[in-house]
Amino acid sequence: MAQTQTQTQTQNLTDTYRQALAADPKYRAVLYTARATETLHDQAFAGFLPTLRFEAESVETRQRIISSENPIFGPGTTDFPTRSRTLSLVQPLFRKDVIERFEQAKASVQQASYTLLAAEQDLMLRTASAYLQVLAAQDALAFATAEREALGRALELAREKLKSGLGTITVLHDATARHALAQAREIESRNKLADARQGLQEITGREPGTLQSLRSELPLAVPEPAELGAWIGAAREGNLSLRARAAAVEVAGIEIERQKAAHYPSVNMVYTQNRKDSGSTLFGGGSNVDTRELSLRLSVPLFEGGAVLAVTKEAGFKHLKAREEHEQERRALERQTRAAYEGLVSGVGLVQALAQSVLAQQSAVAAREQGYAAGINTLLPVLDAQRDLFAARRDHAQARYDYLVNRLRLAQAAGSLSETHLAEVGAALQ
Repeated sequence: MAQTQTQTQTQNLTDTYRQALAADPKYRAVLYTARATETLHDQAFAGFLPTLRFEAESVETRQRIISSENPIFGPGTTDFPTRSRTLSLVQPLFRKDVIERFEQAKASVQQASYTLLAAEQDLMLRTASAYLQVLAAQDALAFATAEREALGRALELAREKLKSGLGTITVLHDATARHALAQAREIESRNKLADARQGLQEITGREPGTLQSLRSELPLAVPEPAELGAWIGAAREGNLSLRARAAAVEVAGIEIERQKAAHYPSVNMVYTQNRKDSGSTLFGGGSNVDTRELSLRLSVPLFEGGAVLAVTKEAGFKHLKAREEHEQERRALERQTRAAYEGLVSGVGLVQALAQSVLAQQSAVAAREQGYAAGINTLLPVLDAQRDLFAARRDHAQARYDYLVNRLRLAQAAGSLSETHLAEVGAALQ
């Protein structure tokens, strides 16, 4: 009952995005990865803090005197316990590897932050694209159904004309073929609609309800500023995926220094307190000894079999890899920005041109139908005109959806895509 009620409610784009934000596995995976990466800061900072350790040891000793030059102690066996408790505190004073790891952790957290924000923008675009794709598929199915019904009426008319002797078998065969093709197109459109709805459900985790439709009057506007170079510059500065790549280069560069740090000496302050209680010894009675030591410990690595050089070289190659990936991201971003900008600019003209085409095709269909009624032309020109009209309607509808998606893609490329842009697209729906 609740499910039926939910499906009858109109589901707007903003609500759909809210659902996706809470349920999309792809975005959630990036979210948890970012949360895990944030812990690197605390992990690295722990290297600056002291470590405190307590150890306890219990030993049962049996000593057997086989021979002794001391006449006081003759041969025999002695059993005695020894209890030892040690409290040790180590405070790092200089650890080059810890310093580099801390800097690397900060860069890694920044990279994860950019990646998460980029994933959020990607989710906005994917959700809006999937939502509009469902609307486009609904329109395509409506056009296919209308075309099939129109061709069905034309087929019946062709049959009646043939029976009355006013038609030809050629026109009947042509109308039959067109009608069958329209039926196939309708079936294909229905399958595409089902797939589009499934694609939206894949993101939100819920079966889509009744979606809003695109308004007949769609405000069209060219990008502002109306200059491609300005948008490419904005993308280089603000694109979040590119920023994440830049942070990855920084992380890889610090990794080189972190591996090199294995060559550096380390300085630690060490405090140790030990209490040792011995029940007996071979040459005397028991003892209770309390020892306290405070030391400054210098450790200088001399040779580790070339491992440090090897891992440093590995880190160097990974740094080069990260730089190449950053360059690839930059080049792809420029291409995507250019495509979105030009698609948006040309989309304005395309929507307007196709709108004029629909009007012209409607007039052409009316004229052909009048000519057919007057006996000036056969049914075939009417069918051709109807085919062109439905094709123009499909192209016009798709161009309107493409225009909206390109607006979002351009904002994403510049790194400025937000819920405000989704609300602007939502304002074009009803």
